Amino acid sequence: MPHLRRWKTALFVLPAVGLVGAAALFGASWYYTESLKNDALEPDHEPPEPDLEVIAVEEGRVTLRATSAAGKDGDWTKPGIFGLEWDGGYNQVGAILAMRSHEVVRELLQSEDLPRAGEQVRLDSFAFPGDPKQAFGIPFKEVLFTSPLGEFPAWFVDGGDRWAIFVHGKGARREEALRMLPAVSDLGLSALVITYRNDVGVPAGPDGFYRYGKTEWQDLEGAAEYALGQGARELVLIGFSMGGGIVMSFLLQSPLAERVVGVILDSPMLDFGAVIDHGARRRNAPALLRATGRRLAGYRFDIDWGELNYLSRADELRVPILLFHGDDDDRVPVETSDALAEARPGIVTYVRASGAGHVRSWNMDPDAYAAAVREFLVNLEP
Repeated sequence: MPHLRRWKTALFVLPAVGLVGAAALFGASWYYTESLKNDALEPDHEPPEPDLEVIAVEEGRVTLRATSAAGKDGDWTKPGIFGLEWDGGYNQVGAILAMRSHEVVRELLQSEDLPRAGEQVRLDSFAFPGDPKQAFGIPFKEVLFTSPLGEFPAWFVDGGDRWAIFVHGKGARREEALRMLPAVSDLGLSALVITYRNDVGVPAGPDGFYRYGKTEWQDLEGAAEYALGQGARELVLIGFSMGGGIVMSFLLQSPLAERVVGVILDSPMLDFGAVIDHGARRRNAPALLRATGRRLAGYRFDIDWGELNYLSRADELRVPILLFHGDDDDRVPVETSDALAEARPGIVTYVRASGAGHVRSWNMDPDAYAAAVREFLVNLEP
């Protein structure tokens, strides 16, 4: 009777706010749940729009002007390495050389494929284009694995019998794995960079919603079965953002978790409720609205908030974890990773990246990030 209990709880609000106030609260809560559905549950596969204009291109540098869509504190204001993407072209930018109102001058890292003045561009946190071959010259092949929903494509980089399986974040693409891929493949691991339900061109979930690991772990299990069937002896699971929640759900539910010898998480979604509250607080939503909105969302969209709080089961984790999280993350609160590191200090190696945004730890310091990945993988038990 969980739905009835939610409504009984909601009724206790009536004496406190009155009928008119309760009606207003219900209306606001309904709007809150619509926003949650649109922003968090429904897939949005529209490609990101350019939000910067190229003002000048000089030797080794580019001047960019931010549009209103770029935001006053977007990636264009952040140090580190990012891709520079425009229609038909791709480069990389690095250090900030100068900044003034709505404009930034950044180091241009490649001498070929230059944008032109007036070009509409965007910064890409994935930092590399295409696929492993295009980005690094790493040979790969496209393979298919199956889950209860059907067939799913994956990139496969051949290596040894320890396989790393990469799981991207919500609404992201396989390119999210490219930043870490060389550090993994250079050590001789095989790599499987997967898709999962609700990605472009693959089967959707029964309700078409992202479920933050509740159902997607079955697709990861299909990828693990494929790896083991192709000769994998051990598995390393790598999850970015919501992909981290999928990895956690797999570890807690799949019998194949016993074949996992290590986990790498970057800005992981460890508690869906904490993520939703984090976003609501940033929008200055009152505490009462957050509470009633969550109850109503649970009823409307069949969300079991406790089930999606993987932190509550941290004591069940058994394998070493390398954990990255930036303390300037505006999507997933860094405090959730703090809590995991505090709960399981014996198995968690925590890299808390100062000033880094959501899944931006690599961008802030690629060399240190790759070194941490290599050290973690080398030190895993053979």
